[in-house]
Amino acid sequence: MRKRFLGSIAALAAGAGTAWGQSPVPVVPVGGPQPAVMAPAAIGPAMSGAGPAVGAALGPVAGEHGPNPVLMPPIAVGPPGDPMGLGPTATLGPPPGPMYPNPGPYTAPMYQPAPTSYGTPTHAWFTGEYLLLFNTSQPGPGVPLLTTGSPNQGGIPGAPTTTALIGGGEINYGGISGFRIGAGFFGDADRRFGFDLGTMYAAPKQYSKTFDANSGSAGTGPFGTPGGALVGSGIPVLARPFIDANTGLFTSLVVVAPNLPGVTPGSTVLSVGLANVNTRSSFWSADPAAIWNLYRAAPESRFGVSIDLLAGYKHAQLNEEYVISSQTLVRGATLVPQFVTGPFGVPVFNGFLAIPDPVSVGGVTTASPSTIDIADRFVTTNRFNGGDFGVRMNARYGIFNVAATGRFAVGNMHQTLRVRGVTSFQNTDTGRSGFAYAGLYANASNVGTYSNDEFAVIPDLNLTVGINVTRCLSMYVGYNFVYLNKVIRPGNQLNPVIDPSIVPFSTAYGNAAVPSPLKGLVQDDFTIQGVSFGFGLKY
Repeated sequence: MRKRFLGSIAALAAGAGTAWGQSPVPVVPVGGPQPAVMAPAAIGPAMSGAGPAVGAALGPVAGEHGPNPVLMPPIAVGPPGDPMGLGPTATLGPPPGPMYPNPGPYTAPMYQPAPTSYGTPTHAWFTGEYLLLFNTSQPGPGVPLLTTGSPNQGGIPGAPTTTALIGGGEINYGGISGFRIGAGFFGDADRRFGFDLGTMYAAPKQYSKTFDANSGSAGTGPFGTPGGALVGSGIPVLARPFIDANTGLFTSLVVVAPNLPGVTPGSTVLSVGLANVNTRSSFWSADPAAIWNLYRAAPESRFGVSIDLLAGYKHAQLNEEYVISSQTLVRGATLVPQFVTGPFGVPVFNGFLAIPDPVSVGGVTTASPSTIDIADRFVTTNRFNGGDFGVRMNARYGIFNVAATGRFAVGNMHQTLRVRGVTSFQNTDTGRSGFAYAGLYANASNVGTYSNDEFAVIPDLNLTVGINVTRCLSMYVGYNFVYLNKVIRPGNQLNPVIDPSIVPFSTAYGNAAVPSPLKGLVQDDFTIQGVSFGFGLKY
């Protein structure tokens, strides 16, 4: 029994040894390619025809396997702005953002920045400009405003010796400084709808001219009389001409002359004085408007165009005044000869005693010396309110910009004219004073306040050419033009036809008057234009 059990164990061990000594047979899967299998090293002596050499790799079975898998190396990075090395694609340029899938398994995602462009639409903007402007000249009454000449001709136009010191034609203001400010924003994500506010201001520009005259000065009178009569010096005559409504002929209001008539018959009134013509003009406007972007080129386009439609409200105001004034220091004197008793009781002449004469002003008699002031003031205001419509275009090529804005406003022009005149006097010795509400051109026939409303239009054009210094800052020069078709201007309201009986300083003051009414709010137009130098900020 024991012998049979031991024999079975020995037979099993011998069978296992034989199996370990043989080469393994590869398992062929059902269907599909056969993977290559590496043969293990032979255990025991090599057998002729039993298999490949020790360590040799078994190749694929012919017709059943492809090449062994190969790991690809990382891609080669292209130039900046095109890391994939693809070059331009059509006309759109390289992609502006991250690229997926990633370029390779061994590199991080690569980002391409958006192309640089000055045409990207803005969220908000601000502009500021200095303006050098020129406006329409101030009209005049058509007759000289101030003249001089010989004392016996009184500065009357047409006389042989009369010379016009200030003519009655147009007065040119010359260059006017001003500024224009604009700001706005787009309120939606697509930047199609927004708001814009523009203002324009022309600083008050003044024209002023003054002439002095002196028909006499305190000194030594005839025969060496101390403190007697006045001795003439400087321009002897200063006069303000006008047309006499009674005769239709030129006459004048004499401001300074060596022979002003006094109250005492035969007396002489000598004077010192001056006359001044002053006119001033200023303009400003405001243009709040809604914006609708009609067209905008792609930001990456080298040549970009943007067109906006504007619709809103316009306020414009033109303020002007015209002032003519004169001042006269009058001194009338009657010379009374003085004698003293000389040797042996003989009367000896000792000069003249100057007795001041009274002077008539506005129907009131004042003793000399007195200061007389005459002033005429015409003030006009033109206020426009209405709807404003326009188009704004901006064209860009590279860093260069060209912009044009055209507006057209329609609405109401409210016109106001204020006429003020005054003649006043003050006695420099006694302090007595008085006045009358009338001058020369501003007199009893037209003093007051007048208003009128007219339908008006205001075209407005603005052109600029500039460069983009940075993505946010631009500098430019431009041209501005504004036209108002219905305004009243003070120089047109002066009526040169006047009745002397309503002029307080005239000797005919208080006589029967021939009315010289207001000319009737004469309508005119107004233009202001010039060059601009400015900058723009955008975000």
